[in-house]
Amino acid sequence: MMKNLFIYIIALSIFGLASCRKDFQEIAAVQVTLQLDFPDNYVDGSIAKNIPVSIKNTITGQIVSFISDDRGLVTADLIPGTYSVIASKSFSAAEANILTGYEQESFVNANVTPLIIDGPKVVAIKLNGSRSGGLVIREYYYSGVPSAYFYDLFIEIYNNSNADIRVDSLYLGNTKTASTTAYGFTKYTQDSVYLAQVFMVPNEGSPRFLKPGESLIVAMDGINHKSDPLGNANSPVDLGPGVADYETFWSYSAKELDAPDVPNLTHVYGSSTSGFDWLPGLGGCGLVIFNTADFDKLPVMKEPGTTAATQFKAIPTKDIIDGLETVTNSNVQATAKRLPIAIDAGMTTVGAMYNGKSVRRKIKSVVDGRTIFVDTNNSSADFEVNSTPSPRKWN
Repeated sequence: MMKNLFIYIIALSIFGLASCRKDFQEIAAVQVTLQLDFPDNYVDGSIAKNIPVSIKNTITGQIVSFISDDRGLVTADLIPGTYSVIASKSFSAAEANILTGYEQESFVNANVTPLIIDGPKVVAIKLNGSRSGGLVIREYYYSGVPSAYFYDLFIEIYNNSNADIRVDSLYLGNTKTASTTAYGFTKYTQDSVYLAQVFMVPNEGSPRFLKPGESLIVAMDGINHKSDPLGNANSPVDLGPGVADYETFWSYSAKELDAPDVPNLTHVYGSSTSGFDWLPGLGGCGLVIFNTADFDKLPVMKEPGTTAATQFKAIPTKDIIDGLETVTNSNVQATAKRLPIAIDAGMTTVGAMYNGKSVRRKIKSVVDGRTIFVDTNNSSADFEVNSTPSPRKWN
């Protein structure tokens, strides 16, 4: 009798499970079509074909990749949800001449987020375009090392072109520190970049040029961090004389020591001069280099949606030479993005603070011994994590 009762209970349990399963319904994918179009200044009739496109599910993190077809279309079957879309491609000088009339290497990119998929739809995506070459941010080391040491930050600016480029009076600036929260300037950032701190390469009486394949190293503190008593044995970098060209001496703090053998950048704007050193953010920030004719006349603005009185310097997007957006980790959403899509369509990260890693550009080619780096203005594709930060070492 007990055995029969046991079998009866099992049967009821199986029946109950089967009944519960009826409550689960498979979610059907829907067809989404992306229509890619070139910028308006491209030759009439040009079709945005063979453009790499990645679609990311912002909940699961899953990424699927496509190539636009001969009509500029990407067709994908997607589960309803929230997505982000990044498209980018570079063109050789010959290809760009056909598309734009200018025989100079160029690129296009776009970033659409959030893209809400709740049924079949067609989404028009207008690509941004710009010319490649010139100065680029080649490597950025910002994570620091264990023991909470972060004074060994450096930025490397590289001449990726085939001509000399003047760098005295070049500006370097950073946005507000990266965060996972929504950015108040988001709807304004396509026309301007809003900077918390700005430094300038000083003009010391005669022009300074970078030759093709040469770079400029800017250190937070210009010392050999590996061996100097003021450094940290965990640091991977020597940023002393002969390596660092400039340092960002923070004259507003009595705790800051001026490295005597490394010249200082000129600090030309600060949303704040508190603290004991310049610190753009261990979790990343938007970083840009630019030239402008009337820096002092450029407006300042408070971040919309906040009560803070902090003022940020507004730099027109057209004045930006290159930009790089670094974030805390890969979970940061595009609503927290600091830089315009035309400057950096993506974001990149070392993954964590105090891990001693940097981000650096991928190598595109080597021509007559000169290294040329990838430059599509999409840091998600252009950069890689470097486990050992390495100023002026790329081959």
